[in-house]
Amino acid sequence: MKFIKSKILLLAAVGFLSSCEKEAFVDINKNPDALTEIPPQNQFLQATNSIHSQDFEAYYDNYRRIMPWMQYNTPQTGNQGSFTQNYSNFANRYGRLYNGIGDRLYDVEQLVAKLDAAEQPRYNQMIQISRILRAYYAFYVSDIYGSIPYAEAFQGRYGGTLQPKYDTQQELFARLDSEIKAAVTALKATPAAAQNSLGNYDQYYKGDPLKWIKAANALRLRMALRVQKADAAAGNAIITDVLAQPATDLMSSNADAWVFIGNATFTGPADGGNWNTEGLRAPKPMVDFMWTKMDPRLDVFFTPNQYSQANIDLLIADKKLPAGTKEGRRYVGSFTSPDDARLTVNVQKYYTPKLITSNKQTVDTLSFIQPRLFNTGRADAAGNAGTGQSYLPVITYAEYCFMRAEIALKATGAAAAKTWYEAGVKSSLDWYNEVGQKSQLTNYTPMTAAEITTYMAQPDIAFNPAKAMDQIGSQSYLNFMKQPQEGWALYKRTGYPNATTVVPLPRVTYLNVPLTIPRRAPITLPAQSDPNYANKKAAYDAMAALPGFGDLTSAAGRVWWDKP
Repeated sequence: MKFIKSKILLLAAVGFLSSCEKEAFVDINKNPDALTEIPPQNQFLQATNSIHSQDFEAYYDNYRRIMPWMQYNTPQTGNQGSFTQNYSNFANRYGRLYNGIGDRLYDVEQLVAKLDAAEQPRYNQMIQISRILRAYYAFYVSDIYGSIPYAEAFQGRYGGTLQPKYDTQQELFARLDSEIKAAVTALKATPAAAQNSLGNYDQYYKGDPLKWIKAANALRLRMALRVQKADAAAGNAIITDVLAQPATDLMSSNADAWVFIGNATFTGPADGGNWNTEGLRAPKPMVDFMWTKMDPRLDVFFTPNQYSQANIDLLIADKKLPAGTKEGRRYVGSFTSPDDARLTVNVQKYYTPKLITSNKQTVDTLSFIQPRLFNTGRADAAGNAGTGQSYLPVITYAEYCFMRAEIALKATGAAAAKTWYEAGVKSSLDWYNEVGQKSQLTNYTPMTAAEITTYMAQPDIAFNPAKAMDQIGSQSYLNFMKQPQEGWALYKRTGYPNATTVVPLPRVTYLNVPLTIPRRAPITLPAQSDPNYANKKAAYDAMAALPGFGDLTSAAGRVWWDKP
């Protein structure tokens, strides 16, 4: 079930807010004095927490929409029916941009402007970092929605409009890139005064401007690869500009990764709440690949099934298994195609647990998602709550390496891509090894150097120029286990992975009819009584005219960057 917290909940559908929320939104935007006593850095921290504490996004968007679509998990009995058409309660990110994230980050510079003139220069770096984070989240929202208000947004309580116009995605991405680039330039400049650092109010980099420069440039590359699909010249220009910067301004190790790290309870209590992945199966395609290739991340991502030798012996005693049965492979995945999951032979073999008579324990054949990978505070079998760290990545160094590998492959060929590809695989293994240990994952054994070396030498893992983009895409997909939203974007942008790639994602069908993977958030037209109806209607009409955008209420269409 979904757990509802006692807080104001934002409706995800574009164009709709409850009457109470509308009143609260208008009131807070009309009252500039409400924030005068708040330190600017507090708004940055609150925005950061709002980005990463969204359990509804975890419950709906990730666990039950994007992850099944992209075959990162299945429900307990496998994917069922037309699961790709299930996008109710989807896309929780939209409302938060305007009520909890973008508005608070805009507050930072407005609060600084209220300080004494002599004090204001000490906050310049804080303002630039806030702009980078705001640009990231605006990009994150537009990524699946298309046109959104931005240039005229966030300004209501400072004398601006409460009926902002919408920026097209093409306009917005160009604007965001310019803002990020300007922020990087400002952070690189020698400050005019000693800076008030964000310090512990910044749970990514503790206010370190050098780290933020690297993160900003990685974000520009991520955006450029989206833009490149729709406008190659514009995307290439951004890439060229970023890679012309000194190496010291670019990510170079996992220490540069843009990651929010909280305590165990940040991602839910011991019983899980909405962060709980209980009942979500490990997917067969990924598990089979990782098992065959001896991927050391296997026990980071998934749990072993219940066929321990002790349980096998009890089932033998019950005459439910043949005498002499020995423990075998304990990582077994669930079928991702509904037609496979509903076959009688598969239901009987994989989805029908056996019961041990003596202790009434069921013995399950299939693996589940590793619980503490997403819900660090989750209690173990003995009832002990997790006390590790919650890792919530924005851009990992592995992703940066894979972006560089793809860019190098397109620009100069496979030889140039090899080094970046190998660095990406290695850094992904190292990062997940850190997560495995510091998040105190259950049943996790730390990776060894020998395991990593063996894995890197496996066929389809060792770099093959003939399969370069396939390998880059497949390893990016695996690396995005903690960021299924980016795995989804990777698939839409590159077509990887697919049914014939190194990591194969089989075609999903129901009643022998191929199912279509969603590509964007569905949009609902607002009522004509909506105060911003005219701007919304104009924006939605313009998007509906884009090639491939399709019906507004469908998730199968394409936003501007996702060019057919």
